[in-house]
Amino acid sequence: MTTVQVPDRPVDFISAETSWISACPGGLWEVRRRWLGERQRGDCTPMMGSLCKVKVRRKSITEQNTLQSNSLCQLNEPESTVSVDSSEQATSYPRSQDSVLQVPLDEWFMLHMGEGQCDIVEGCLDGMRAGEMCEFTISAWNARDSNAACSDSNSTQIENKTGQGLPQQPLCFTVQLHSLSPGQESWQMTPEEKWAWVQSYKLMGGQRFGKGDIWGAADCYCRAVKLAITLNAQTRGKTEESEEGMDGDNDTSLATSNDEKKEEENVGDSYIPTEEDYKTVKAELHSNLSLCQLKLGLLVKSRDSSIKATELNPKSTKAWYRLGQACLQLGELEESRMAFGKILELQPDSASARAALKQVNSKLKDINSKLGQRLSKMFN
Repeated sequence: MTTVQVPDRPVDFISAETSWISACPGGLWEVRRRWLGERQRGDCTPMMGSLCKVKVRRKSITEQNTLQSNSLCQLNEPESTVSVDSSEQATSYPRSQDSVLQVPLDEWFMLHMGEGQCDIVEGCLDGMRAGEMCEFTISAWNARDSNAACSDSNSTQIENKTGQGLPQQPLCFTVQLHSLSPGQESWQMTPEEKWAWVQSYKLMGGQRFGKGDIWGAADCYCRAVKLAITLNAQTRGKTEESEEGMDGDNDTSLATSNDEKKEEENVGDSYIPTEEDYKTVKAELHSNLSLCQLKLGLLVKSRDSSIKATELNPKSTKAWYRLGQACLQLGELEESRMAFGKILELQPDSASARAALKQVNSKLKDINSKLGQRLSKMFN
C-alpha cells in the first residue's frame, strides 16, 4: 500500500491519501482512499475480529468531491459510538460475480473484519475511528505486463492477467463507520485463536471455490497462509521456551510437564496444532491456492505454490498434479514429466497421471523431432 502525504495540511484534518489493489469475484481493482472531514481522536480502530457498523453509498456524477457536500451527508445520521451492541451479528450478504462491492448500499450493515466479505471496504476501514467517513474511488486494474505482481491490502502477492468483465469507468463511493467492537492484531492472538482463523479461511476458501468465486477463494487461502506463517513461529517459540525451563534430569517433572501441556492444548474447543498438523494444513492451503491460480491463468504463481505444497507434503498427489499442469502450460516439459512421474510412483494406477504423462511425452517427442530436422538441414 502506497501513501502520499497531502502537503500543508494538519494530519488530523485530512490524512494521507492511500492506494492499493483489492480483489473482488470479478477480478482486481485499484482503490484510492481519502478522508472526509475532521479526523476523530482515539486509538480504537477496526482490527481482525472487530464487528463494524458501516454504511456505504455510491456517489453520483453530479456530486462534488468537497468536504462541505460530504459533511451535509452526515447531518441526519445516527450519533456514532465506539462500541457496537453485543447482540448484533454480521450481516449476511451473498457474494456475486456481478457486484464490485460485496455489501449492501445506502443502509447500515454489520461487517466482520478479517472475513474478507469485501476486501475493498475492509481496506478502507483500516485506521478509521467511530464517526469518521472516507471517500474511495475504484477502477479496474489492468497490468501492463501480465507477469507483473502487485500487493493487495493484506500484503499478499497477486497478479491480474486480463481484468476482463470489469467496468472500465472509475466508480466513487463513501464509507462511514458508525461503531465497532474491539479486535486484535495477529501478534496479539494466541496460537489457538490463529489456528481457528486459519481453519476458518480454509473452509471459506473451499465454499467460495465451489460457487465459482475463484478470486475470493484465492484471497481466503492467501490470508490463511499468511497467518499460518506467524502461527508456526509463535508455536515454535513457546516450545523452545518450555524446553529451556525443564530439568532434563527429572523424568517425573518431564512427564508431568508433558501431561500439563497436552491438557493446555485441548482446553475447551481450542487446539494448538502439532508440527505435523501445521505442515499438513499449510501444504493443503498452498495446493488449493495453486489450483485457484491455475484457473486464473497465473501459471508462475501456480507453479510456485504447488512447489511449496510438495515440499511440505511430498506424498500429496494433488500438489504434484497441479505442479505438472502448471509446468506443462508454461512449456517446462521436463519438470512436468517429473511431476506426473512422481504421482505414478505414489499411485501407480492413476489414470489421469498416465494420460498427462503421455501428453507430455508426445510434446517432447514432437520437439525433439523438429529439432532433429533443423539439425539435419544445418549439416546437409
